[in-house]
Amino acid sequence: MPIKWDSKLSVSNSDIDTEHKLIIACMNALELALRHLDEKDYLRFFIDQLFEFTTKHFYHEEQLQLQLQLKFRFPHYEENKQGHQALLTELAVIKTIIDSFIEKAEPTQEEGKEMHEQISGLMRKWFIDPMIKSDMKMKGFMDKSIIYKSH
Repeated sequence: MPIKWDSKLSVSNSDIDTEHKLIIACMNALELALRHLDEKDYLRFFIDQLFEFTTKHFYHEEQLQLQLQLKFRFPHYEENKQGHQALLTELAVIKTIIDSFIEKAEPTQEEGKEMHEQISGLMRKWFIDPMIKSDMKMKGFMDKSIIYKSH
C-alpha cells in the first residue's frame, strides 16, 4: 500500500515538503518494484535513487537546521543530524539486502516474497516514525523571511 502525502506531514517549508514528497514517491516506486522482482533493473534503479536523494535531502535539511540553530537557537540540530546518520545506516542495510537479492542468479519466489515484506516494513518504519516526527520539531521555527534556499 503506497504512502500518501498529507498536509499533517508539512514542516511549513516548501523546499523540505517537496523533498519529502519526492522521497515518498521514491519509496512508493521502490515498493512497486518489489512487487515485480523479475525486473531487477527497476529494483536497482529505485533503491539507488532513494539512497542518493535521501542523502542529499538530509544534507539540505541539516543546512536549514543549522541556520535555525544560529538564528533562533533551534535546539534539535545535533539530535536530528545524529538521527539522519542512523536513518542512512538503516537505508544502507535495506540497499544491501536488495543488492544481495539482485545478485542472486535465480532467487526463489519465496525469497522474493520474504524480502518484499521485510523491506516494506523497514521503509515505513524508517520514514514515518523517525524522519517525519523529528522534522516536525522544525515546524515552529519556520518563518517565511528566513527560508533557506539551496537552489
